[in-house]
Amino acid sequence: MTMYGFIGLGGVASQSITASLAGYRVLLNGGNAFDASLAISSVLSVILPHTGGLGGDGFLLARTANGEIIAYNGSGVAPKNYPIDEYIREKPLRGPYTITVPGLVDLWEWMCSNYCSRDPRELLEPAISLAKNGFYVQEQLAKAIKYSYPELARYNSWVDTYGGLEKGSYARFPRLASVLETLAVKGFREFYEGRLAEEIVNELSLQKVPVVYEDFVEYRGEPIDPIKTVYRGYEVLELPPNTQGIATLELLKLMEITDLNKREFNDLSRIEEFFKLAMIAYSDRDKYVADPRHYSLDPHKLLDERELAKKLGMNYSSESSIAGGDTTFFVVGDREGNIVGFIQSLFYPFGSGIVVKDMAFQNRATGFTPDKKHPNSPAPGKRPMHTLSIMYARGDEVEYVIGCAGGHLRPQIHVEILANIVDYGMDLQEAVNAPRYMLVKWDSRGFEAVIEENIIPRNQVVDEKHYRVVEPYSRRTGIVQALKYEPKKRLYEFSADPRGGGLALAHG
Repeated sequence: MTMYGFIGLGGVASQSITASLAGYRVLLNGGNAFDASLAISSVLSVILPHTGGLGGDGFLLARTANGEIIAYNGSGVAPKNYPIDEYIREKPLRGPYTITVPGLVDLWEWMCSNYCSRDPRELLEPAISLAKNGFYVQEQLAKAIKYSYPELARYNSWVDTYGGLEKGSYARFPRLASVLETLAVKGFREFYEGRLAEEIVNELSLQKVPVVYEDFVEYRGEPIDPIKTVYRGYEVLELPPNTQGIATLELLKLMEITDLNKREFNDLSRIEEFFKLAMIAYSDRDKYVADPRHYSLDPHKLLDERELAKKLGMNYSSESSIAGGDTTFFVVGDREGNIVGFIQSLFYPFGSGIVVKDMAFQNRATGFTPDKKHPNSPAPGKRPMHTLSIMYARGDEVEYVIGCAGGHLRPQIHVEILANIVDYGMDLQEAVNAPRYMLVKWDSRGFEAVIEENIIPRNQVVDEKHYRVVEPYSRRTGIVQALKYEPKKRLYEFSADPRGGGLALAHG
């Protein structure tokens, strides 16, 4: 359990000790932050396959050594033959209709083509070795398998790949190793066009996924421009729609307008007011966030303070619920001043439940709204509303990159970490360690929330109808990785959340 940050001239923080070590070695051997990111991402895809991998999506938000902000949307699109009516009728959470064309490998290709300095064969070698030669299953993966078994036992490909594994099992994924070796030698586009792509599509089709070869050939992610606002003197950037990053920025502005955090940190009335503000932000997210190629929206209009002020006190009591999800996020910084936030995901643990070549495929199509009149309605070639986002915040002589596993809870998690730093004067690791509180459901009868017990004032009893009290450092409140960078000093601090079992490392 990491209870303190690591300070140095470069380093990493991820949800896995093995992945952090892989990226750290790349930095020590002269690679840059983007090189280390590919090594970390690929290792995570092998040892935490329930959180993300080649069958899923990825996003990047980074600041290069020359000061350029870059971002990339590697989220998938619905196939050409997507069964819209069946989706709306069934509203599936797992299975073949929940799969979109995965974008993580496309993100790898873009990142390596533009920013990496090392040969991909070198950077993928740790992941290839783990997949081919094997590794011991740790607690995170073992718990995910046990938790998912009742729901995913109907998918033979999932049972054949993961069903026999438990904590301490020795796992090998030879078909995944072969895929990674092919990509290392032939290039990342082989995942989308060529013999490997044909094999993937054929195996998906045999499991009734409505995908054709052209869906993969035509897929491309895209560079994107982050959206931004200012919160108490900090410039704050998030990823634009189709991600939910706008909800994070809206929640920040609502807190600023109301002066919410002038109250004590553990004031339960402050926390309940925070939940009311979160309802506003989530309501707008669910109304407006969609694939911008299919729907025109100026995200910054939602951040106008006058318009936000009008929403205060409005009734957002229509029934809504939000939940977490399995995702993994990591940060990297190098000596040159490149800083990277990288997030990858399948959404639910193991995504759709459908596995091809030892790769679990995502269930991101569940992000569509099952209503043909809604901006986020399903359509061929369209990206669903996406829970993945990354925060970058810049103040006087300091920069932060903050991200997490947390699914729909992500806007609240990002906001709480930044507020801990800006409003409550915590250092980075203290802000990550601090107790959290998460709105998870609300309707006309009130709200339901998860709250860590160490934030509750002594001798105060919370209403069990509204609060589910969990132990400190509960994974139910998200798993954060973050970095702080002071450019003038060229000094970093890296933080890994004690809730996640990961590791932060820094070098001198």
